[in-house]
Amino acid sequence: MSNNRKIPMVLSQEEIQTLKKAPNTRYPSGLRDKTIIFLVLNTGLRVDEVCELKRQNVDLKSKTITLDHAKKDSFGNVVFNSNEVISLIKKWLVIRPRSKWLFCTITKEKKIADKGGVTRPGNKLSRQYLTNMVKRYAKKAGINKNVGFHTLRHTYATWLYIKTHDIEVVRRQLRHKSITSTTIYTQTAWQFEGHSALNGFEL
Repeated sequence: MSNNRKIPMVLSQEEIQTLKKAPNTRYPSGLRDKTIIFLVLNTGLRVDEVCELKRQNVDLKSKTITLDHAKKDSFGNVVFNSNEVISLIKKWLVIRPRSKWLFCTITKEKKIADKGGVTRPGNKLSRQYLTNMVKRYAKKAGINKNVGFHTLRHTYATWLYIKTHDIEVVRRQLRHKSITSTTIYTQTAWQFEGHSALNGFEL
């Protein structure tokens, strides 16, 4: 690992809770967005992996996601432990337009000005939409950090390490080929664990 590697941005527990509350689930888009945020905070999925998810990739009984479109050699299974994620996905599936994608567009069919294209319900969500979506809700939640979609993955990995103190568990969940990529989360965890680890030490 390079000594110049940038420490990722991570949300605190308080910021996680405010972000979770930001989407308005009275609207279909709000329910979809909330489901995505909860899912990523409980799995660490990358933005492309969320875009590519299909209904058959998610087994709600076993709480397992099978990735058949993932970065490089990062395929395989991801597990999660959140009943709230299951509940949100079930609610989303009730109102979701017919689509091959688990998360999809819900806007009514309309032409895109000056582009000659058409938006339709059921289309795949774009990376740009998901990135802007997280930024928008973070701003709404009053989070004064430069939050992007990948912040959710960093947040998941950091708090998983704090919970388990097992970097190999984090590596497997993130599907890193090398544990070198994963060890950065021992550093991101320090901002939340450091004071208790010092156990009141001062000079």
